[in-house]
Amino acid sequence: MAKKTAGKNAGDNPDDPLATLSYEEKESRLDEILVRLDNSETPMDELASEAREAAALIMAMHATLKATRQEITTVFEELERHKETIADERSDEADDGSLHP
Repeated sequence: MAKKTAGKNAGDNPDDPLATLSYEEKESRLDEILVRLDNSETPMDELASEAREAAALIMAMHATLKATRQEITTVFEELERHKETIADERSDEADDGSLHP
């Protein structure tokens, strides 16, 4: 089974079967549904449930993307603050005449 691409996502619910799927697994299932719909392979009595599942997959994938984007933004903001701290420390050391790296 594929590894989840992001941690806990908005909308993750242990009772929700989609919560256990990775982003890639959700994408694969959505592709399967779309191919069946495109090829008119979905029986009429399953059409509504597959459309509902496709919509749920899209919303879950969107939540994963949104959470991942926020997490990445946070990581880069922390990295930028750390970079500024290092620059400040080097500046202070240079002012002291220290030769520390």
